Amino acid sequence: MDLHLPHRDAGPADREARLEKKREQYRFAYDWPPGVATSAELPKQDDYSKLYLLESAKVYFDVGVNVAAMAIEGHQAGELLKLLEERFRDMSAKALHEHVFRTPRDVAATLPPRRPNSWDEYRAFFATWEQTPVIATYDDEQMRNESFAWQRVAGVNPMVLRRCDAIPDNLGVDAALFQRVMGENDSLDACIAEERLYIADYAILDGVPTGKTLNIQKYLAAPIALFAAPKGGRRLLPVAIQLGQTPDAAIFTPSDGWRWRVAMMHTRIADANVHEGVAHLGRTHMVMEAVKLCMERQLDEKHPLHRLLDAHVETTLAINHSAKTSLIAPDGTVDHCFAPTIEAFAGVVKKALDTYPISEATPRKDLEARGLMNTEALDNPYRDDVLLVFEAVERFVREYISVFYESDADVTGDLELQAFVRELGASDGGRLTGVPSVDTVDELVDLIATFVQIAGPGHSAVNFAQFPYMGFVPNMNGASYEPVPGADLPDEEASLTAMLPPLRPALEGVTMVYFLSHVRSTKLGHYAPFHFRSHQASKAVHGFQRHLKSIEGIIDERERDRFLPYPFLKPSLVLQSISI
Repeated sequence: MDLHLPHRDAGPADREARLEKKREQYRFAYDWPPGVATSAELPKQDDYSKLYLLESAKVYFDVGVNVAAMAIEGHQAGELLKLLEERFRDMSAKALHEHVFRTPRDVAATLPPRRPNSWDEYRAFFATWEQTPVIATYDDEQMRNESFAWQRVAGVNPMVLRRCDAIPDNLGVDAALFQRVMGENDSLDACIAEERLYIADYAILDGVPTGKTLNIQKYLAAPIALFAAPKGGRRLLPVAIQLGQTPDAAIFTPSDGWRWRVAMMHTRIADANVHEGVAHLGRTHMVMEAVKLCMERQLDEKHPLHRLLDAHVETTLAINHSAKTSLIAPDGTVDHCFAPTIEAFAGVVKKALDTYPISEATPRKDLEARGLMNTEALDNPYRDDVLLVFEAVERFVREYISVFYESDADVTGDLELQAFVRELGASDGGRLTGVPSVDTVDELVDLIATFVQIAGPGHSAVNFAQFPYMGFVPNMNGASYEPVPGADLPDEEASLTAMLPPLRPALEGVTMVYFLSHVRSTKLGHYAPFHFRSHQASKAVHGFQRHLKSIEGIIDERERDRFLPYPFLKPSLVLQSISI
């Protein structure tokens, strides 16, 4: 099918008829998460493919083999492998929606509901699975601290850290405390002046209602964590953690023994909740669902932007439908494994979208807003890799768009494009925030590159790091099972063990992130044969692929000097769309 802008198409009536039909198929709903734009139903053509069903089954068989081999007191895997084989044999797309996110709960039911005897007991979850690199950092105090800081710039959620230009009024850290931690040869004033002080503030969680799992109350802190790059160095180190949003909350430092490990655990729990509700579900999955709906409703299938974006929303409605109806539904895995009530979690997702202007959503603008662009002051693998990949995305999108848009007049004269942009932010449309007007070719490139980035590198960065960091429960899980402590917290291992999850919800969460981190059905820059049917567009694609291959080599070189691996933005491992 030839691609045409609407004002250059000889059959405008046919285009409009096709769009009217699409608007009947793709309708908005705002029921769950409440107020967020989702598809009212899942059109048949957007369901899981047979290849996707096969990939999903293979991953869950890996889960079954691992769980069957686990050596934990009270564990009875029994008929687990037979159950999984029956469940996934000749599975239909409809059945996958029913089972894909129910399976973690059923797998976890093979474990007793008891609490762990020790934080170390969760190592047994790695029976046949290779241990993730973060586990090795737990055998050494210095490495644990470095790993904790590293995860703010190269973990599952590198989206919270920002430069700290002054100690906030609600953080009870002063110059004396800073110097006790960082040494006499450094000072708070010098650290700020040299752009070496950073903060991770989880205020969005303050006051969020929490629920129960196995009838045990869960708890969630809204901590503020302070970090610094040492004088003469670029690798982040932790300074202090305040377990609350007021200066009278308890503050802990790396010299506080088990109390410090408890504070780090509460911070990682907060990070997991912000990751899942804000950085992951809210700002990738839900954004691209709105894009998919508006694209289908307003851009004809012969529109060059529909052809481009179509590859970047493949399977997005299907995986989001599964999540909406099971994963983030009441009594789903998120309800079991994360601290907020499921209604409160849905509220966090809505807030994530309401505070995410699309006009500021490129990696460059985000990093600039967070003060993280000084490469001399801070080692930040996420920043370094995402800017490389986004540059390639921008260049490709510009080359592709230039094939069809000869001038700014083509942009303003494209009525389908203008309707698409309007509906993205409309209250009865996509409800995205801060959608910019698009009147020039440059503005169009910015918008489309933003969506390609969110669907591909943006989602992959926060998705595929889940199992490497959340797969080891003592490193990161979704809830504390003990109240947020005060300054009188005992300095003993039992303080840490008491806050960790029972084995059953722990395995449910680990199974979920294993699945999410291992299904790969597409690759950035690799479109189906004859997808564009345009020599010039295909030429742009080949240039994109060459650019991504060169970036792969650069990231491979960078990996040699990194504290822990950060492969999540290697182009060969980045998805084309949000398909998991």
